[in-house]
Amino acid sequence: MGAVNGVCYGVLGDNLPSRGDVVQLLKSEGIGAMRIYYPDKEALDALRGSGIAVTIDVGDSGAVFNLANNPAAAADWVRDNVVAYWPGVIVRYVVIGNELPAGHMGLVLPAMKNVHKALMSAGLSNSIKVSTAVKMDVVSNTFPPSNGVFRPDLLQFMAPVARFLANTVSPLLVNVYPYLSYRDNPRDISLSYATFQPGATVRDDGNGLTYTNLFSAMVDSVYAALEKAGAPNVRIVVSESGWPSAGGFAASVENARNHNQGVIDNVMNGTPKRPGPLESYVFAMFNENQKTGHDETVRHFGLFNSDKTPAYAITHYPRPPVQSSIGVCYGMLGNDLPSRSEVVQMYISKGISGMRIYNPDREALDALRNSGIGLILDAGGFDAVSYLAASPSNAAAWVRDNVRPYYPAVSIKYIAVGNEVVGGTTESILPAMRNVNDALAAAGLGGIKVSTAVKSDVIANSYPPSAGVFAYPYMKGVAQFLASTGAPLLANVYPYFAYTGNPREISLNYATFRPGTTVRDDGSGLTYTNLFDAMVDCIYAALEKAGAGNVRVVVSESGWPSAEGVGASMDNARAYNQGLIDHVGRGTPKRPGQMEAYIFAMFNENQKTGASTERHFGLFYPNKSPVYQIAFPN
Repeated sequence: MGAVNGVCYGVLGDNLPSRGDVVQLLKSEGIGAMRIYYPDKEALDALRGSGIAVTIDVGDSGAVFNLANNPAAAADWVRDNVVAYWPGVIVRYVVIGNELPAGHMGLVLPAMKNVHKALMSAGLSNSIKVSTAVKMDVVSNTFPPSNGVFRPDLLQFMAPVARFLANTVSPLLVNVYPYLSYRDNPRDISLSYATFQPGATVRDDGNGLTYTNLFSAMVDSVYAALEKAGAPNVRIVVSESGWPSAGGFAASVENARNHNQGVIDNVMNGTPKRPGPLESYVFAMFNENQKTGHDETVRHFGLFNSDKTPAYAITHYPRPPVQSSIGVCYGMLGNDLPSRSEVVQMYISKGISGMRIYNPDREALDALRNSGIGLILDAGGFDAVSYLAASPSNAAAWVRDNVRPYYPAVSIKYIAVGNEVVGGTTESILPAMRNVNDALAAAGLGGIKVSTAVKSDVIANSYPPSAGVFAYPYMKGVAQFLASTGAPLLANVYPYFAYTGNPREISLNYATFRPGTTVRDDGSGLTYTNLFDAMVDCIYAALEKAGAGNVRVVVSESGWPSAEGVGASMDNARAYNQGLIDHVGRGTPKRPGQMEAYIFAMFNENQKTGASTERHFGLFYPNKSPVYQIAFPN
């Protein structure tokens, strides 16, 4: 999971906006994830097609009791509150209990197991994870963080829960409130340390790590407790964190702004013990005037007032960045390749998180069920594009036969309507995309994005990158359609072919992510150290000129051959493909950040036609041994 900034949506107010208005506010502020504390039907309906991921609590301890003691009730709950909305509503987690008291903790694991089984029966257990949300007081000895351990009276509950989470690859949800820690101990905890302000540094001699804020120290104490409970690989999601802006000790607009902006800004950094992307939810969306409690602060945790104005100025949330992802294209043009199921197991064992297949191959789709591998599914060749463009009914039939029987058990991310289409068929691309998009929407599958995969030659004026412009008029319509649907442009980007076409002007190092070459684009002022970035940014420049500057580029193919051509060697192929794997987390000079790319290809394909290099792009031989050593992130 990549970095995520979400917000908890409380509804304990008699003056709050409608659910529909709230979803629109979330979208306008770029908030891409929400937590709701019970399966609110009106909120779930408003979330349909929004692209906002939701964490759903099952409700109070009574609901947890029912789910723990009645597997049929868990099946009904999943049917009514998840299946009825999925995938139009992107459900991320189901939360079994929020800060349950010790006397009810024994209900959590049985309820989690029953809901997990119900999700498995519905084919959703890989997409939707089951967890529970705990207070920080489940951990004792929180200072220093390395001393963290689950409370002795709760260990009998928390250790089995942690092992269940490890077995199901689910996170532990933790409500982390530096405010409460500071309020209860202002003598020993500085305000700057509690609110992400500079000036305080705390060293943990137990692990050798240094902390500059209390939030990270608290999270790492829970990680220490998970390790001691035998679940070191369980990820933490901060399911609540906030600071009140009024009503009590240290509750001020300034402190609330500093803390909450710190949580928002921290998601890319993680913690000293677990650096990297972190998923966090700020509590809460609104000030809730009907919240009960002796402390007035509980009614003042909102980022927004009930009239939707900000409670204080805060930097708008970035959309959750797309997780940096390396996939591999699975070509099948060989008479000596492993079975589809063996190939899927290879992807899983190698930690390859994405796959592209070039037609709706039934055997491959069946093998992908519940694998968790994200998929680019090509509609097929030029004939398929013409067929889909011909009528909406053709597209509806295609979606009925090739998507609905598999999704969401198969995690289809994109439909590629055409791959490197040329000639008169290019005029069919946009009508075909529209028909498929409409068919997916009609089937309640709007979460799957429709695009087309293009060659780099759709760009004219490719040097410098800022001069990039689409070479063909049809691409402007395609780009604007993608902008309107929130879909990426799929682009096949091959520095290899650019290098072999002009080895005098392009250095091999520049083409293969090796150091030694720096190129400045005077048009943008950006500097490039590799050809891949320059080629991708050229596409971004063309999208901007087509009025679609917000469209994301997914690199749907990129690779380097290991034999049979100019510059084709194992050494160069390894350097390029490892460079690409290592590079995706950084993005490009024009679009820094995480990106998504697919290496071509999984195997050397002995029946591939064309130049002899075409049969040597594989990372693996058909016997599943590597062509050369390469390391994937996982």
